[in-house]
Amino acid sequence: MKLDWTILWGDPGLLVLKGLAVTLELAAWSLFWAFLVGLLFGIVRWLGFRLTEPICWFYVEFARNTPPVVQILFWYFSTSYILPEWMFRELRDIGYEFGAAVVALSMYHGAFIAEVIRAGLNSIPKGQYEAARALSLSLPQALGRVILPQALRVVIPPLINEATALTKNTSLAMAIGVTELTYQYKHIDNFLFRGIEALAAVTVIYFILCLVLAGIGKAANTFLSRHLSRRAATATITSE
Repeated sequence: MKLDWTILWGDPGLLVLKGLAVTLELAAWSLFWAFLVGLLFGIVRWLGFRLTEPICWFYVEFARNTPPVVQILFWYFSTSYILPEWMFRELRDIGYEFGAAVVALSMYHGAFIAEVIRAGLNSIPKGQYEAARALSLSLPQALGRVILPQALRVVIPPLINEATALTKNTSLAMAIGVTELTYQYKHIDNFLFRGIEALAAVTVIYFILCLVLAGIGKAANTFLSRHLSRRAATATITSE
């Protein structure tokens, strides 16, 4: 059977575009919540509270050491036992599978982001935090004005890697019926028998999405490191 790329200009192409829209929405919501979860657990672990450390350790290790597709299935099938029946029905009517995928991906990647945030905070000398607190800055002020701005440049590259991994893992949501890119490819293959063309298009789209994320990360890192470049240039001129 010959390949027919012209089908991508018809209904199959529209299905791929709809899948792309769902993939982008799923990745954006998951990344937003994963970052919030990771920031919270990363800061709490960095502060080293004895009471919360076992809880944070268990969450990070459990989330990182169980497959993401298992977590997606867990949140999809187990929430009916956790939530009240009326709430479960309401969520199901508005697209429960999408919400379950967002929760699962947020919890899975939030654990990795928590470790990235903690490593970034550890790269800043502890004396700076103690000095900020000695100047009567509150904990949020010390973190927001002194520590986090310095740690941001360190955590940007691994955060971009995590965002890329999350974008690719959105394909796992097809296991519970989320109509993202990979689901649409499977639909085209099953009903139109044009899986090769659809799979090629989906692969190129994932590739472009990841390249865009890498470009954003590189631009952000360059912007945040611009003062280091100026400082190095000044030092070179002074030494000459």
